[in-house]
Amino acid sequence: IQNFSFLVEQHFKEKHLVADYATMMHKSAKTLSNSFAEHFQKSPLQIIQNRILLESKRLLLFSDNSIQSIAQELGFVDVATFSRFFRNKMQMTPSEFRKKEI
Repeated sequence: IQNFSFLVEQHFKEKHLVADYATMMHKSAKTLSNSFAEHFQKSPLQIIQNRILLESKRLLLFSDNSIQSIAQELGFVDVATFSRFFRNKMQMTPSEFRKKEI
């Protein structure tokens, strides 16, 4: 689990799926998820998504980068996918978050 956290910290910008990390750890995604279910209240996917969300909030608040460039930096295929992800987690769009917090 410590290895998983280390891998997430290194690769969260490129790898958003549990299966990606399971492969790097030479385990199946199901085995990894079951291990987390036994010991933690969060799933591996929640941990990955929380790290992406944390970085997205940091970039929105402390950089002048466009939302499009932030989406690309975080490994999203387009701005719409990033905006949907952000809205699902924060109940507001990235631009609304940036305006509200500034």
